[in-house]
Amino acid sequence: MARGTEWCPEGWDRHTYPHGDHSHPYYIVDRSPADSPHPSVLLMHEFPGISDNLVALANVLAEDFRVVVPSIVGRDGSATPLDSMRQICVRREVHILARHGVSASVAWLREFADAHVADSSGRRYGVIGLCLTGNFALALAVDPRVAAAVVGEPAIPVRPSGLGLSPGDSASLAEHPDLRVQGYRFRYDCLSPGAKLDAAQRLLGGRMQVFTLTGPNQFGHSTLTGRWRSDAAIASTRAFLNERLAP
Repeated sequence: MARGTEWCPEGWDRHTYPHGDHSHPYYIVDRSPADSPHPSVLLMHEFPGISDNLVALANVLAEDFRVVVPSIVGRDGSATPLDSMRQICVRREVHILARHGVSASVAWLREFADAHVADSSGRRYGVIGLCLTGNFALALAVDPRVAAAVVGEPAIPVRPSGLGLSPGDSASLAEHPDLRVQGYRFRYDCLSPGAKLDAAQRLLGGRMQVFTLTGPNQFGHSTLTGRWRSDAAIASTRAFLNERLAP
């Protein structure tokens, strides 16, 4: 796959979403049969950006879903932590790292999901957030069309129990009866405090199930991608999304 501004993995379709002063690339992986469209899943990448590790996860999910991958920060395919941090600061999103920060990305991602993920027929869809975007999955799940959200190793905001939600978002989630959520983190992941998923579970009650992963990678971070990924967590995520998004 080519690197650079026109990077696009094989079998993916690349598009551009303009928002304010920025244009965000986004990618669609759709292997649906012509007569039976797959339900949609919005897959949000981890820090520092879209990598080969995320491509591998998206390709697995594409066996069952139409996967939409927006580029939030970083240089797609070859993101570096320094480049991504520069973008976060330039876009005035540095407050996502603060104790109570609500990311500026949430607003455009909601608009993007409404335009390019949600089905015009009102069909339900799913959202997945990982690391930097872990709690974005909760913020986007205020949409009543979101029936399933996966929160993977949420790392921001910095406050251990912070979810990066506005009071209005918290109230909407508490009143969203059709939403179900699964959360994943490794037991000893210092980048994703267990207090975050505990706080989400208090907010959602019995509508959220938290999985604390143990085993040889329990000191790892990325639960669904890369060298630490848990095959059991990936299988559980696929089963959960299939159950929730089935017609």
